[in-house]
Parts: sequence; structure tokens; C-alpha cells
Amino acid sequence: MTNNTIQAKRDPEYLIEMSEYLNALANPTRLQILAALEVKPLELKEITTITKTSYENIRKHLDKLVLAGLVRKDAGMSSETMTGVHPVWKYSLAPGGMEAIITNLSMFSKVPLTITHTELADQLKTVRGELADQFGQKSPGLYLTTGPEEKNIYPLEGEKTAIGRIDPVDPASSQPNSSRIVLSSEYRSVSRVSRPHCIIWHTDKWEIEDYGSTSGTFVNTEPIPPRTRHEIRDGDIIILGTGNFSARFLFLNDTTL
Repeated sequence: MTNNTIQAKRDPEYLIEMSEYLNALANPTRLQILAALEVKPLELKEITTITKTSYENIRKHLDKLVLAGLVRKDAGMSSETMTGVHPVWKYSLAPGGMEAIITNLSMFSKVPLTITHTELADQLKTVRGELADQFGQKSPGLYLTTGPEEKNIYPLEGEKTAIGRIDPVDPASSQPNSSRIVLSSEYRSVSRVSRPHCIIWHTDKWEIEDYGSTSGTFVNTEPIPPRTRHEIRDGDIIILGTGNFSARFLFLNDTTL
């Protein structure tokens, strides 16, 4: 999907593209394939074993996922067999694949579909539900997309959730709990939880507040002023800090699930 998704929302070609993208995801077997490829690249034989599906069907599913840009296909070598090692196709999740899926589905949810597109709206709701069941991405929550703890999902509970990294000097004082998200010390651009980098607030809406961090908090790449609450919505990208040691989250709050 392209970055002009929302701008193109009234274009009939966009609706066709949206439907085709959802069709690529609207199958439990294809979601099972994506979940398996999140762990490591696999050859066709390994995927058929995991999914307990025939070679022919798996090939069709993979073709759809490759065409949608969700999976990549590269030449590789098979694992050791009695006849040796042989050239095979290796399938892997496209770079940024899961982040792209969640972002696209979040953007689709914001598109105002008219009564003539009720089937497409139902399709979107179904796919998001299946995705949540398959990958455990329940709303509301934060999906971490960078660093050593990439792919972790943090549920947001209560009115206030502080986010920061562990204090390497006193790790016992920064244990995670329902009101505190604690990242490892490798996220060095993120302030410690004893002086949290930011706070997520939930009242009648969701907001984020930079708590005076030295490296800043960004929503959809735009910096937010410190000590000021900024509203966030489903699909927003939250970035704590800058550089290689920052933390990047997707905010998930799909009320249609």
C-alpha cells in the first residue's frame, strides 16, 4: 500500500486495491504462514508441515502474499537431507511486513466507507479480528517495532501508563506492572522509568505526554511539546528518542473489534 492511502480514499481504484489487500489476509492459513515467517525464513516443505496443508494450496497462498508485498521469495539452500543439500526457494516476511499490515489496517479503519461499501467494511472488520486472534494484537496496546524487544505487545490498562527504560543501577526499582512499561537498557535514547520518558493517559480519549525527556517524543514523526498532552488515535506511530537506540511503537485501539 502507498503512503497516499487516506488521500486516495474516494478513488474507486483505491477501493479495489484495498479489497485485494484484505483478500490476501482474509484467510486463516495465510495468517498462519505470516506468523511462522515472523520467526525465520522457511522453505515450502517446512511451511506445509507447519500448516498441515498440501504443497499446491501453500503455493497459491504464498503467491497471493508475495503479490500483496507481504512476503518475499529468495533463492536459498535446503536443510541437510540423505541426498545432500539442494537449491530451494526461501520465503520470509517482507521487511517491516507486520508493521505495514497493522498500519494499513489502521488507516483503512479511518476511511469513511459509504453504505455502498458495507461489504468492504465487514471484510475489514473480519480481517482485523482474525489478525488479532492469530498474533495476539489486542486493543488497546502498544506494538514495539524496533530494537531487541521488537514485536513485544504492551496492553494499556488504567488511566495512566508510564513508559521508560530500566535503571541499570537499580533494576529492582523499575519492575514492569500494569501502570508501567519498562524497556531494556539497550534503548538508551529512552529516559528511565524513575523519570519516565512519557506517559500515556486514558480518560474520555487517549493522550500521550512527553515528561521532559532529553531526546523527545514524536507522534507520526512530528515532535510534541514537553509537559503537554497530545491526543493519539489508532494506527499512530509513537517514537521515543532519536537515533539507533530509540523505541518505535504502533498505537492499537481498534474499537471495532
